[in-house]
Amino acid sequence: MHTGNVERGNVEQLDNFKDWGIQIRVAFRINSELQTLSAQVHSGGERSVSTIMYLMAMQDLMVSPFRCVDEINQGLDERNERLVFSRIVENSTMPPEDKNDPSSHCGQYFLITPKLLPNMTAMENEGVTVHCIFNGPKNFNHFSDWNVDSLLDIRRRELENGEETESPHKRAKLEDEKKDD
Repeated sequence: MHTGNVERGNVEQLDNFKDWGIQIRVAFRINSELQTLSAQVHSGGERSVSTIMYLMAMQDLMVSPFRCVDEINQGLDERNERLVFSRIVENSTMPPEDKNDPSSHCGQYFLITPKLLPNMTAMENEGVTVHCIFNGPKNFNHFSDWNVDSLLDIRRRELENGEETESPHKRAKLEDEKKDD
């Protein structure tokens, strides 16, 4: 734990929470020394992996019905994104230790992200519910529809039917201009 510039033994300064913080020490290579996690030294992917692993390590110490994580997968390569997502599913779908104690559950995760990798096998767990919110014409009926083959089929049909390939925003703008004329 980091306490900024607090003088030893000065109890009054201990109540000044603006001077408190947490330093996570990490090493990503076999022979490297532990370093404090920082934006100046570590990549976005390294910071994302460290943050979510820290959050999951702390979940046994904090009783919370859910955790909300926004765009934790940004900056991760495909391999690490799959590993992190699988670990989140594993941690959040464990059965409670004591079914009579409401605080013994592992907690839920709400992951908010603009993208998920296709064919994520961890989503096939019974304890996982996926809500996909789309703002466009290419909506899917089920999360399993989100795979490369489905996307290619949609694109192939568009090209065969001679449909416009502009973005939905550009199409909407053109339609609005036609209405104004």
